[in-house]
Order: sequence, then structure tokens, then C-alpha cells
Amino acid sequence: MELEIFTLADFAQDSNTKLTIVGTFDSIYAPGFPATHPNCYVASRMRFGSSEIGEHAFKLTLTDSDGKEVIQPITGNINVGKTPNGQASTINIIINFTQLQFSKEGRYSFQLFVDGEWRSGLGLNLYPMPSK
Repeated sequence: MELEIFTLADFAQDSNTKLTIVGTFDSIYAPGFPATHPNCYVASRMRFGSSEIGEHAFKLTLTDSDGKEVIQPITGNINVGKTPNGQASTINIIINFTQLQFSKEGRYSFQLFVDGEWRSGLGLNLYPMPSK
């Protein structure tokens, strides 16, 4: 399995295996803490070889700088099917977060696991809004 894309964005959509991503970011400026971010998406695109056909488990976690879980881990299964030409299959996973809560400023981290193995991390920095 090859992870082609793993990003945080303002919007993401899968349309018949075509992945659309708008507004990739890695920082949020909040007027105060705790802070709530109204809406964001974690988007990933994975490529599986023909020898990897079948079911695969995934897990997405979000932790703060102390390693404390911010959300319950998101888990699921993906089914990699055989393609007509026998080549690699691509799978898009998009997870929408609404009203995501952050208790303090600092660095947060999304972690993606597939079949129990860590595949990638995605940092998110939370800063106080600069004073004028």
C-alpha cells in the first residue's frame, strides 16, 4: 500500500474515485482557548497493488502535544477490489470534522494506521490570534 495523499483541508470530496481537495492547511489561529474549529476534512488517497486485494482496516487518531487523544479514534474497513486491468486500485478516505474542539494552543497530530501499521502523521498547529 502506498499513501499518495494525506492532508487536512477546508473541503474534500470523492466523486467516482476522483478526489477533490480545496484549501489544504496546517495551522489554525483562534481568538482564545478552548477553541472550536467549525469544519474541516482529513483526506487520504491510497494505492493498493493487485496482491493486496481484500479487506483492510484503518484507524485515524488525533492527539495533542502531550499525546492525549482529542477525539475517539475513527476506525473502519476498506475493501480493495480487483480492477478490470489487474493493476493497482486507489481508495479515497475522507473524514469530515464539524465543531472540532481544541483545549489549548500547541501542536496536534493526526495519525493514520492501516492494518495496524502506522502510515503517516499530519501536524496541525493551533496558535492564538495575533493582537492588532
